Amino acid sequence: MDTLATDVLIIGAGASGIRAALAAAEGGAALVLVAKTPVAGSGASFSPISRGWGIQALVGKERTEENLKAFYDDIIRAGLGRCDPKLVRILVEESGVRIEELLRHGLRFKKNPRGDALRVRGCFSNENRAFVTEDFDNVKGTFTAILEKSKAKVLEGRVAELVVADGACWGAWVVSSSTRQIIRIHAKATLVACGGGAGIFTDHLASEHETGDGYALAHRAGARLSNLEFIQFMLGLKTETGRHFLPLNHLGQPGVLTNPQDIDVLGKHIADAQIRNESTSERQRHFPFSCRDSSCLVDIALWTERKKGNRVYLKVPTPSPPREVVHFAHAFNGGIQVDPAAESSVPNLFAAGEAAAGPHGADRIGGCMLTATQVFGARAGKNAAKRAHRISRIPDIRPIPEILRRVDQRHRPDPSIPDGVADARRIISDSLMVVRNKKDLQGCLDHLEQIRTEMEKGSPIHPGQLEDHLRLRTILVLGRLVSTAAMGNELSTGSHYREDTFHRTPSEFSRPPTPACCPA
Repeated sequence: MDTLATDVLIIGAGASGIRAALAAAEGGAALVLVAKTPVAGSGASFSPISRGWGIQALVGKERTEENLKAFYDDIIRAGLGRCDPKLVRILVEESGVRIEELLRHGLRFKKNPRGDALRVRGCFSNENRAFVTEDFDNVKGTFTAILEKSKAKVLEGRVAELVVADGACWGAWVVSSSTRQIIRIHAKATLVACGGGAGIFTDHLASEHETGDGYALAHRAGARLSNLEFIQFMLGLKTETGRHFLPLNHLGQPGVLTNPQDIDVLGKHIADAQIRNESTSERQRHFPFSCRDSSCLVDIALWTERKKGNRVYLKVPTPSPPREVVHFAHAFNGGIQVDPAAESSVPNLFAAGEAAAGPHGADRIGGCMLTATQVFGARAGKNAAKRAHRISRIPDIRPIPEILRRVDQRHRPDPSIPDGVADARRIISDSLMVVRNKKDLQGCLDHLEQIRTEMEKGSPIHPGQLEDHLRLRTILVLGRLVSTAAMGNELSTGSHYREDTFHRTPSEFSRPPTPACCPA
């Protein structure tokens, strides 16, 4: 085991982690940044699926009281009562300053024919407020340069556990990706910025590494989490060559979604033509699934058909063969509960970006996640540096975590671990996608507990499989956390849909929903 000491430890090398590194460095802190993959290589911020960013912000003279209020109201309305108003206000007021900083660092945005910055309307938003990045290579280059400016020591590896003593966080145990060596990092402040957990699902728009490490680490450290039931799911196409967003403009065509028997899936499950037309029209207004309007009938039809074991295909008049339509997990709207300083309920433990909860609610307007990475990444890094300067000593650290003590070079690899990962993802995907009910949620909890019990029998772990063990443990923890949150929320609100407690028929979607069901 090796040991490092630093002022601030940042876990995650996405947009929020890099922005936090710059803020911590500007605050005079020495810092170590741990990344599971090469910087700007994957994760939520630099996902290979999305070739650009949309960023909501008010810049320059746009920051009037009227515009700030409209932006605030936009987020609160989309959140359906599940945002933290204080954090929303911070996001709105500081959005422009952070985006202007990115421009000074070299980030470029697309322009309209007049030469002004192109502004678009993000999903669930009422205003054309979002900037769109010009080139994804420019995005990666800009953030790589920002990280270099911070002079952070970058360590590629996976965090196994946070160090908690005397009721506060004091760093983490890390497994090096290159040497498989266990490294204990002593830190006066620790910042979780390692993205979301879309990778716990079989079909997702993230990397395989994005399994909610930050949520699981914070939970085991005793931090409070909130809104974990609110996950964005996108309609997409799964092909042999990759994953793609579904072209929503095709949904209004008759027979566009078919099952293997060439039966029109939407016609089969939404019999009333008028309601079907209304729901497909609504569905084309936002990429993520939501039960705030009749668009959810499209997703429910697809889910119902797939639940019966039938694949669903996009059938449009193109030379290519029909392509399979699935729901992809995209982003978490909840996470680690933080205060305006971006600190969690565990002292010295901060969080930002998709790892943190509060600025978003049951639905999130498109482009606000990237805004949050910059606003709260800057706040988290600045306040983590301040905290580190106030701490004179780190307490004695308790022994190495149990899972790391089990590592034994003499033990043979366990062939069941990859199967456990696939099994956990399967039950999570079956129970926690767009349609949920109490029976499936309880079944998911029971199944994940069986996998956990088998995994934690205490047998030695081959060093080459330690990362797989850590990944499986994280998937199991986050799967249980999401299932428990979903079980405890019987309301169908935004991205969280409970079929067993939702009592509106398709014809009732033309009338305003009652607050008890879906406070749109």
